[in-house]
Amino acid sequence: MSELLSRLSFAWPWVWLLLPLPFLTGLFTRKTPDAGAQVRVPFLPQLVAELQLSDPPRAPRRWQAAGFWLAWLLAVCALARPEYLLPPQQIIKPLRNVVLVLDVSGSMDTRDATGGQTRLQAVQHTVREFINRRKTDRMGLVIFANQAWPFAPLSEDKQALLERVTQLSAGMAGQQTAVGDALAVAVKLLDTGVDARASRMAILLTDGNDTASRLAPDMAVQLAVSLHVEVHTIAFGDAQATGPDKVDTALLQIIAQQTGGQFWQAGSSASRLAQVWQAIDAMTPARVETLGYAWRQALFPWPLGGALVVLLLFSLAGFAMAGRRL
Repeated sequence: MSELLSRLSFAWPWVWLLLPLPFLTGLFTRKTPDAGAQVRVPFLPQLVAELQLSDPPRAPRRWQAAGFWLAWLLAVCALARPEYLLPPQQIIKPLRNVVLVLDVSGSMDTRDATGGQTRLQAVQHTVREFINRRKTDRMGLVIFANQAWPFAPLSEDKQALLERVTQLSAGMAGQQTAVGDALAVAVKLLDTGVDARASRMAILLTDGNDTASRLAPDMAVQLAVSLHVEVHTIAFGDAQATGPDKVDTALLQIIAQQTGGQFWQAGSSASRLAQVWQAIDAMTPARVETLGYAWRQALFPWPLGGALVVLLLFSLAGFAMAGRRL
């Protein structure tokens, strides 16, 4: 009971000063008979008998006075705007924005991952597990091949992001690899995030080297550094490959080193790739801000309705009594 009362308050408590107003009004406006203003009426006894005025006017009954004061009390209470403080609610606000930058070039269709999977299938499986673990991050997705495209905006909607990951297919954006463009698009996506205080992190995965970028990778790295974007890089694919299909580990190491991230080599092993995602998850714990809100529920309709009901009941009672006299 005490906790309930502690949550009750009035928005305008000064209105309670109006409570004795009817009493003060009657006290200061009460008329006194004026002895100097009198009229002599010789036929007054006959007039009183004719009009049946022998009985003095009745004073208000106690129940009528009680009804008036009850209605006035409820009206003043409604004017004071009583409020009930609802239990506080906590809102968890993410303070980390993460963009996944995934290679979807034609070489990702190579079936050399563990278990006879294609490289892209292994990536999709491990990325889905990573997303499910990152429950408090805002996450987005950039895909790249010949060009780089934002495939999912930064959002807390993990279900929508998982759906976009499922829709990936090798070669959907071309056959070549544009690492520099992909990094630049990811940085741009992070720079337009909804919360400027949130930390910015990108995770870039590729199985090749830069063959199609319009923006040089070193320029993209400078852009990431200037906007405080931490980039982790993952090399996934045949480490013994040569030519355009060889993973440019040197470039990925430079990107990670200069942006404060870490470089990971997963080879063609799906289990090793899963361990890489787990390691990144472990080294970047959740960053959140917990906000508490307490809403106030207005209660004035209840005393206002009570005052109207009291006035209605006493009005009906007055009409009933007047009808009986007639």
